[in-house]
Amino acid sequence: MLCGPIGVQAVSHDDTPIYEYQAIWDTGATSTVITPKVVKDLGLRVVSVIKAHTPSGEMDCDQFYVNLFLPNHVEIKRVRVTQAVPHNCDVLVGMDIIGMGDFAVSNYNGKTMFSFRIPSLGSIDFVKNTYKTPLRVLQKQERNALCACGSGKKFKHCCGRN
Repeated sequence: MLCGPIGVQAVSHDDTPIYEYQAIWDTGATSTVITPKVVKDLGLRVVSVIKAHTPSGEMDCDQFYVNLFLPNHVEIKRVRVTQAVPHNCDVLVGMDIIGMGDFAVSNYNGKTMFSFRIPSLGSIDFVKNTYKTPLRVLQKQERNALCACGSGKKFKHCCGRN
């Protein structure tokens, strides 16, 4: 789960204020969840009640419509959200939103960050686009045997070269 800011607005008129909350992006959550605090702040009205399945068990939960504003200036209108109590945040962004676009996580130089864009513009495949590192020889090789790296050369003319 990754944290970041998100704007939330009541669905009514475009002149209603946008409130900023801390959001957790959770690829293990089916849908987006908001806390009772968000419901109160925005003065939301219940549009339906569902039976939600959570790690704590089954419960009846109120649902509402909101507009979401992502940090990259993307607005998602009329998102159906469920009221519950996500851990350490006011909004939990689930796969209903994440599945609309491209979501990537990196940990470059020890700093974890994520990026999200809508609409999806292409595939992000870190395995396919990885630079190949040379194989390390784990056991002593005979100099005239074929090299373990798969080059087809003798070890002495490949990885065993001084």
